[in-house]
Amino acid sequence: AILPRLGDALGLETGWAFRFDEHKRSFVEVGASGLPPALDTCQQAPLRTGWCECQDQFVRGELGEAVNIVRCSRLKAAQGDTGNLHFHASVPLRSKGMPLGILNLAAPGRTVFDDDALSFLQTVGQQVAVAVDRARMFQLERDKSTRLQRLAKMPAEWNGHVLPEALLQRALEFYVEMFPHSACGALTRDARGHAEIVAVAEATQSADDHAKAYVYPRSDAPETGCESILLSEARSAITTPLPWTQYELRLESRLANAFDEADKELLQTFAWQLAAAYAGTLAHHEAMRHTQLEERRRIAAELHDSVSQRLFSAQLLLRTASVQMCDGQPTPSATIERVGELLVESQQEMRRLIHALRPLDQPISLMASLSERVATLSLQARPRVTLTVLQEPVPEPSAKVRAALLAMVDEALHNALKHADAETISIRLEQNRVGTLTLAVEDNGKGCDSSAIGSGLGTRSMVERALAIHGEVNIDCRMGQGTRVTMTVPVQILGE
Repeated sequence: AILPRLGDALGLETGWAFRFDEHKRSFVEVGASGLPPALDTCQQAPLRTGWCECQDQFVRGELGEAVNIVRCSRLKAAQGDTGNLHFHASVPLRSKGMPLGILNLAAPGRTVFDDDALSFLQTVGQQVAVAVDRARMFQLERDKSTRLQRLAKMPAEWNGHVLPEALLQRALEFYVEMFPHSACGALTRDARGHAEIVAVAEATQSADDHAKAYVYPRSDAPETGCESILLSEARSAITTPLPWTQYELRLESRLANAFDEADKELLQTFAWQLAAAYAGTLAHHEAMRHTQLEERRRIAAELHDSVSQRLFSAQLLLRTASVQMCDGQPTPSATIERVGELLVESQQEMRRLIHALRPLDQPISLMASLSERVATLSLQARPRVTLTVLQEPVPEPSAKVRAALLAMVDEALHNALKHADAETISIRLEQNRVGTLTLAVEDNGKGCDSSAIGSGLGTRSMVERALAIHGEVNIDCRMGQGTRVTMTVPVQILGE
């Protein structure tokens, strides 16, 4: 925004500036005004790529004041109309001793700037540097606020509703999704300091895929050497302890000097947030385990007080009847009837206890499981979730097949609820004439690029689960046309 007004004030049509990141040892932004066609082509590619004399002098510390650059590699290499530009003045931008960047100004012709003009440009550069520094500090605060807002989106419902290990994995996936880092992992270390990965998430697209331009090319440029744990070749990394646990969180990047103090502060904030959720999850599952133990004690007491006592009474009656038969006495029919009653009562009590012991995550049937999910999702206004069953009755699969089908349905529903922005989600269960059971989850959401299918961990998990039960998964997804996930299993293996 400064360049056009600065050019008007100085009577110069052309100007461009590079912003320097001292920590990353690279020029990370470029701004320009009044560029000739040869420099303005392809989104100012001639300015955004390569290296030049003014940048080299700046990084070496040799650009201490405004100077004429009479040999400019960018102008010399430019193809096409250069607007009769041959030279330019380079003005270093510094504030409080901190290098901020370079301001380049040019005028048509072969006349260089004289000493008075350079002195004036140096004074102007000092004022520009102050403005750039203020804008930089303001942008840092804005970026920090934006990052914290993103971090606050960590789902509060994770607390207590997933296993601790699953919480770690989901949290890491959330982090690399929210922030452009190559990989984020949770580690433990043994007594010798060797790292063991507990959970890791790698971004499908990170900042590494868009490496900063203008990186200092000299071999003696500083690079961060680090241990590659999460990536095959990491050139920078930061770690922080996960409070109240034996774990540490680690970020790795394929770029040197990829992390700054803001990244470290954000990772520490994330670590405390994750630690609180992790502690809550551990406490929840410990409470659940305690409840299960108490329930087992209660059931054991009921077995002792009811079933065991009835069976003992039946045993005594049968012994009495046996003695009477050995003595030649007739066995009263009332005794036999009472034994039968005790056995029936014991059987009923056992059925009640067995039903009470059935795990909550193993419903009685596939239909009951699907209906339960639809009923839960129907409590929210949007999207509307429906279940359709064709050609009842549907054969009941084995526990292994049922668990795999339900896991795939859960993943498809999770993706639809999270990404599709759909009005409706339909679940369709059908036994086909060709001898297969088909379970489909379809939404009318925004869809996705078909080339992205299969890159996610959830999609790979669905395919692996289907293969494990000799089935297959087909995902049909198009931009603006929703997504359909179809799971097909041969009927003959349902009971295996």
